[in-house]
Amino acid sequence: MNSVETILKKEEIAELLAAIRAGRISVDQSADDQLPGRTNPASEPLDLFKVYERSHISGEMRIPNLDIVLDSFARKFSTSLTNAMMRSFTVEREEIVTTDFQQSLVDLQAQGAVGIYSVPPLKHGCLFHFDTLLAFTLLEIMLGSSQSSEPISLSRNLTTIEIAILKTIMADICTELSSALKPVVEVEALLTKVENNFRLVSIVEPEVEVLVTQFNVSLAGEFCGQVRMIIPYLTLEPLREKFKSLVTIAQAAANTWTELIAHEALNVDSLVIARSGQIDMSIADILKLQPGDLIDLNYDPDQPLTVLIEDQPLFRAVTGIRNGKKAIHITNRYSQR
Repeated sequence: MNSVETILKKEEIAELLAAIRAGRISVDQSADDQLPGRTNPASEPLDLFKVYERSHISGEMRIPNLDIVLDSFARKFSTSLTNAMMRSFTVEREEIVTTDFQQSLVDLQAQGAVGIYSVPPLKHGCLFHFDTLLAFTLLEIMLGSSQSSEPISLSRNLTTIEIAILKTIMADICTELSSALKPVVEVEALLTKVENNFRLVSIVEPEVEVLVTQFNVSLAGEFCGQVRMIIPYLTLEPLREKFKSLVTIAQAAANTWTELIAHEALNVDSLVIARSGQIDMSIADILKLQPGDLIDLNYDPDQPLTVLIEDQPLFRAVTGIRNGKKAIHITNRYSQR
């Protein structure tokens, strides 16, 4: 049988309110007076200076539309590798994450090669890392391996000579990176150094936040390595507003295609013919022609010539001589009448 809660009488309610006003009864609920089935939520200390987590969280929200620029770089780098290696390469971007600079170097596991790039007028520059599998795959192709050879990954560091050979491909990144960033800012990317000793790689302080983007590289549809881009957040933060307007810029550029095509069409060469007469002849009659034969044209010398642009009649003109050369003077537009 369910218990019935006691209902206070009018006099008891008035006495209770008076006691509360007088301070004889506390309105604060103690721990012992908590309702059954309820528990206090667990509390955690809050660091007010820790405004964001710096350990492998998504970086796409830090710089809006950065993914658009990096996707453009991936497509351009695919074409660059394909042209340089004479093989079919594909580069695809993965997620953008944030971490600190020291951790980004630790994640590279001291393998492969790191290119240090400056991107004036931006500060701090950036890094591009080729893992061991990709580095040795590119070296094998550059040294003349057959197309049937499978990608190899050796468990050793790259030598100084191998670094020098690989530097040619890593330098091609400069053009593709500058081109990808052009809708946002004009930069002149330069490869300053290639290292396989990661203790000598330093572009910012160890605790500085960086954005890390990984690109998967495929050769003829088969995975052949990874490229990792490391760029300090401080390098891109001044361009945050320009990145926000990147979509608007792209749309404006798309709307100018009609004007661009129309402008370029004005520079196309066209064939211009001033025709005095025209007749129809059979193939048999043409084959009978001999040197010295006369062909009567259906043409009145007193009538204007027909001017054709790419076989289309557009104007009427009369003949004459200008500066010792034959010339035509356009009199009016052509009409079928």
